[in-house]
Amino acid sequence: MTYVITTAAAAPPTAAASDNTGLALALLVLIVAIVGWIGLRSLVRSLRARKAEAAVGGRFPDYALEALVNAAKIDGRVNDEERAAIARAMTEMAGPSFDAARVDSAFASARLNKDELVAYLAARAGAFTRDEKTALLKALLGVFVADGRFDESEHAALVDYTAAVGFDRKSAPDMLRGLARDFARGNIT
Repeated sequence: MTYVITTAAAAPPTAAASDNTGLALALLVLIVAIVGWIGLRSLVRSLRARKAEAAVGGRFPDYALEALVNAAKIDGRVNDEERAAIARAMTEMAGPSFDAARVDSAFASARLNKDELVAYLAARAGAFTRDEKTALLKALLGVFVADGRFDESEHAALVDYTAAVGFDRKSAPDMLRGLARDFARGNIT
């Protein structure tokens, strides 16, 4: 009788140990999947940043021109006001020697998408000065509102650029909406 009680008492812990092994295995698979996902995202972001770096050669003015051209095209419409906003912004960022004809050639040869440009900015944010990053965000906003509209795709892109520069992604939308209103009223030039 003592033997039967011992066997009966030993059976449930063996089943529980089996359940714990399955739980541990499931947890391990989940951790491996999360680490793999993070690694894949980092790899894709790195590849995008490298493509952008190869296209702009690491120079801030060349990067800014690509970003501004992409910004003008992001809503599917490009007009003369946006082209003029790009030329003004580039003259401010690159200096008076900037040739405004480069804007038209940049539109003709635009080869980077927003994700590549944002990945490059995030990777190189430490290499650019605060003044350069601020000038870029101001120029992006100027291009986005140049046509008199500031739609959701433009807003989302500006939030992405703002986050890539290093500003807080959660407070950025409200800050940017306020800036867009001020910019449209002529309070920011």
